[in-house]
Amino acid sequence: MAQIAIIGLGNFGYYLGRDLYEKGHDVIGIDIRKEAVQRIRQEISEAVVADGTDREVLESLGIQDVDIAVVAIGTNMLASILTTFNLREIKVKEIYSKALSEEHGRILKRVGAHHIVFPEKDVALGLARRIHHPNMLDYLPFQEDYAIFEIAAPSAFHGKPLRELDLINKYGLQVIAVRNKGLQKLQFIPRASYVVQDGDGLILLGAHSGIEKLGKDYPE
Repeated sequence: MAQIAIIGLGNFGYYLGRDLYEKGHDVIGIDIRKEAVQRIRQEISEAVVADGTDREVLESLGIQDVDIAVVAIGTNMLASILTTFNLREIKVKEIYSKALSEEHGRILKRVGAHHIVFPEKDVALGLARRIHHPNMLDYLPFQEDYAIFEIAAPSAFHGKPLRELDLINKYGLQVIAVRNKGLQKLQFIPRASYVVQDGDGLILLGAHSGIEKLGKDYPE
């Protein structure tokens, strides 16, 4: 499992760190606020009161050796920019930085972030898409204009093989997995002969335009 540093232990950093630790990762959390560190101390590998804007502090904690660092600082844009810069300077392999705005995100990218995260924007877009497409079960941004979607199989799909549905040619949507109603595990890369069942969830990779077209054709 990966060794992960999370700098900034507000709600975003707290839940991220706790979940990663529960999944078996080695998680070190850092925050300048003592109360934030105390809140998570028992729920991750290590939690330290420290200032991520201080390069020497980061190096003294061995952050340069982690696999991934996440800058999860809340409203202090300058602190998040300086921390991201320090992480890049000490050559952390992979840096995720939380952005408060598009402009903030562009700055973070320039100073060294490998990945920019927009938590509120991503949650809002995901909720909007679920409201707009009632049969959508999940949504994960993939890259610009593309995403991974999970939808409840429309009733018109039931009893038909994927080959007959031909979603890739009709909508540009690739079925990458099926979540069977009665099973806990996903069936990845299903064969074209797979017959869609009532209650199946289809996990699709494709453009937003494709899922829009599918939603219009099967609005249930």
